[in-house]
Amino acid sequence: MGSASFAGALATEETVELVVIYPEVREPFARVFDEIVRGAEEGYQQEVRRVSMTENQSPVDFVHVLDRSSPILVLGNRLARQVTEHNAERRLIVGAVNSEYSDVFGITLIPDSEVIAKKLPVLVPGVKTVHIVTNADNSLLDFQRAKTALSQQGIKLSIHHAEDIRVAAGVYRDLMGKLKEEDAVWILPKGSFVNNAVLAILLQESWEKQFVVFSSNPIHVKRGALFSIYPNNYKMGVSLGRLAHDVTQNDYPERKMQALEDIFVTLNERTSNHLGINLTDDVRAHIDLILPAR
Repeated sequence: MGSASFAGALATEETVELVVIYPEVREPFARVFDEIVRGAEEGYQQEVRRVSMTENQSPVDFVHVLDRSSPILVLGNRLARQVTEHNAERRLIVGAVNSEYSDVFGITLIPDSEVIAKKLPVLVPGVKTVHIVTNADNSLLDFQRAKTALSQQGIKLSIHHAEDIRVAAGVYRDLMGKLKEEDAVWILPKGSFVNNAVLAILLQESWEKQFVVFSSNPIHVKRGALFSIYPNNYKMGVSLGRLAHDVTQNDYPERKMQALEDIFVTLNERTSNHLGINLTDDVRAHIDLILPAR
């Protein structure tokens, strides 16, 4: 396409405002949403209107009076749940959510299985089995897709079900009695039933038996988990903005709800030293932040 015809194509593209609705919260959470919205503004590349909502405000009436051609990006579980229940006929995109939503587009907070599968052999090449403890109705992770992605790297995914935190405590106890150096435990952002007490025991056992614990919560790395994979909020916002743009142009993705691909990796150097993991330059290239050994 020549430059003149390309310019003409851009000129004919419909300019539609993106409305971003997000919760009004205190720091440091406010900074998270600001990063996501700034990313969405870059990704959408057209006019973006920010609308913050307090906990006492309902977004339903506000969304109801918007132009139906306007795509709406809703951030956070509470607002996403309210809007999707009452405005399903609109161009809705959801982000910063830890649940799947039907008939809307969006990006969840759980990392894409293929991202995990590619990182693991680099960060911990000796891992042969990844264990997950989760409730049976956890729909946030596509377990079959995760199994396939990991198996392509020669890694088995073992899923252990628990109905509640009491049952999960017993599952973890039995599991820790069997884990070896080639095992890893993945703590999901939802449904893994890991409170402070369970985490402390799990990390102590991992230190003594030298199995790997990695998490979707970066706080766990400070406590002693080997590494965490969690959202790069700004880049996730860019992806949400691009998704909203594609939806306005009727260029729909293959999957409505997508897993998170825009990630940060934080690693605990003290734990890696204890496990005998050599942080070569190639390995460090996959890590965004290393917590130094003390």
